[in-house]
Amino acid sequence: MDKFLLQLQKNCFSGIILLLPLVVFFMILEKVWGFFKKYGDKVANLLHLDKVLGPIGSDILGGLFLILLIYFSGYLMQFSFLKRFTEWVDNKLMVFLPGYEKNKKLAEEKLAQEMGKPVTDLPILLKAGEYWQPAHLIEENADGTAVVFVPVAPSKDRGQIFIVSSANIKRLPDTTLGSLNESIKSLGKGILEFK
Repeated sequence: MDKFLLQLQKNCFSGIILLLPLVVFFMILEKVWGFFKKYGDKVANLLHLDKVLGPIGSDILGGLFLILLIYFSGYLMQFSFLKRFTEWVDNKLMVFLPGYEKNKKLAEEKLAQEMGKPVTDLPILLKAGEYWQPAHLIEENADGTAVVFVPVAPSKDRGQIFIVSSANIKRLPDTTLGSLNESIKSLGKGILEFK
């Protein structure tokens, strides 16, 4: 009986960990879509598209507004101030939304695959002589060479850039870049658990 209760508790806890990021993501998506749909309703009513297209007219305009906002946001990301602000918001979301960083990483990887771009800025361990060093994989070519950035602890933004053989790289697919950076800030604490 105790074994059954322990397994039940473990499964419930694992289910909560799995579902919580998905629930938060869909709640945010629902709020964003509701915001754009509200303005789509107003514009569709103003242009009398709701009489021509019916209720779907507001959905079309809301989606169009969302696509335009995404496009112009991408254009504005060329400005360094907005990029720094976005990174600041991103870091805060990683703290307050469990699973945000992992879901973001998965989405970036899928987007890179769909666009045919190689996935970059990944956490790795770089073999340097007899030891391994935490690093970021920046680029990798088909000929077996890679560009890596090796941060100098405790700063994650300062370090050295090396061009190395891909054979000297150990990928960490279950580790997020944020976890690697936090470990570097804390002078290596937690690196032994990285996989």
